[in-house]
Amino acid sequence: MIKPRNCEIILNYDCNAKCKFCYHPESVLNKVAERMPFGKAAEALYKGRREKCWVAYLIGGEITMRDDLPKIVRLARSMGYPYVQVMTNGLKLADPAYAKTLVEAGANIFRVSVHGPDAKTHDALVGVPGAFKKVMKAFENLTRLGAEISVNHALTKPNYKTLAGLLKIISGRFGIEDFNVIFPHYNGMMAKRASELKVSVTQAVPYVREALEYLRSSGAVIEDSVLVNFCPCNLPEAAHLMAEWERPSAAQDDEPLFHIDGKEERIHGLKERLCLKNKSCRDCVYDSRCMGFEKWYSDIFGPDEFRPVRKEAVPFPLFPSHNRLKRAEIILKKMK
Repeated sequence: MIKPRNCEIILNYDCNAKCKFCYHPESVLNKVAERMPFGKAAEALYKGRREKCWVAYLIGGEITMRDDLPKIVRLARSMGYPYVQVMTNGLKLADPAYAKTLVEAGANIFRVSVHGPDAKTHDALVGVPGAFKKVMKAFENLTRLGAEISVNHALTKPNYKTLAGLLKIISGRFGIEDFNVIFPHYNGMMAKRASELKVSVTQAVPYVREALEYLRSSGAVIEDSVLVNFCPCNLPEAAHLMAEWERPSAAQDDEPLFHIDGKEERIHGLKERLCLKNKSCRDCVYDSRCMGFEKWYSDIFGPDEFRPVRKEAVPFPLFPSHNRLKRAEIILKKMK
C-alpha cells in the first residue's frame, strides 16, 4: 500500500478564537490582510497534485474565516485530490448550512480542535464562551452529512489528565476514529503563557498510556497515527503510533508545505531544523531515524527527559487501520 502524501497550505493567520496555546504570536491573529491570495492557493494546489499528493490539507489560522474557502475546496477536488482536509476550530461548522456548503464543495475530512472533555475546560483554553457546545454541534452536522472527522487535541496543564475522558466522548459518542494528540509547540502565545500551561512529557505520558489503553480496550478502530510531537524515547511502545518523528526515507518523499506568501518548504525538513538531539542519542536504537526533540521544548524544560532506548519495545497492541488510505485508492482508480 502506498503512503498518501499531503500538500499542506497555510491559507491565513486570522482567527475567531483566542487559544492560549497557539504557537502563532497574538500579533498575527487579527491580520485579515495577511491571507494567501486565491491565485497562489491555486498554484500551490497544482504543484502538490503534480507531486502526486493525495490530500489537500488546508490550514490556518482559522480558514473558515475566508469567504472563498468553498471555491478553494472545489478547485482542489477538480484537480483530482481524493481528499480535501479542512483544519478548523469548528465554530462556524455549528451552522448546518455552512457545513453543508463546504461538504458540497468537496471537503471530505474535517480536522476539528477539541481541547477538553467539557465546556469549562475547552472554552477557557480557546477563549470563546460556548465553543464546546458549538463543536459538538459541528460533529453532529458533519456526521449527518457523511463527512469524515479527525480531532486535534493539544496537551496542556489544564487538560492533560482528562485525555482518556475526552476520547470516551469523541470515540464513544460520535464514533470518530482519527485523533491527533499533540504535544504543543512552545512558541508564540504558548511560550508567552508557559508558566500557566506547561506540562512536561514525563507528566503527560502516564495519561497518554491511559488513553491508549482506553482505545485498545474499547475496540476503537483508529485511522492513523495518534501522537504528534512525541519522541520514541518517551513512549517507545507507541513509536508506531507517532507521526512525523522519522526522517523520510528519501528527500523526494518529504511533503510540501506552502506559506501564505507562496513560499514552499518541506514538512520534515522544517521540523528537523526546529529539533535538537543529546549526545547520548547516538546510543539510541532510533537515532538514525529520529529527528529529535523541539528546541522550544528544551528552552522550557531542558533536554534531560530524552534518553536513549537500548532495545526496541514490543509495540502497544493498537494499530492504525489506514481505512482512509484504502478508500483513497478506490477513489483514484475511479478517477482514471
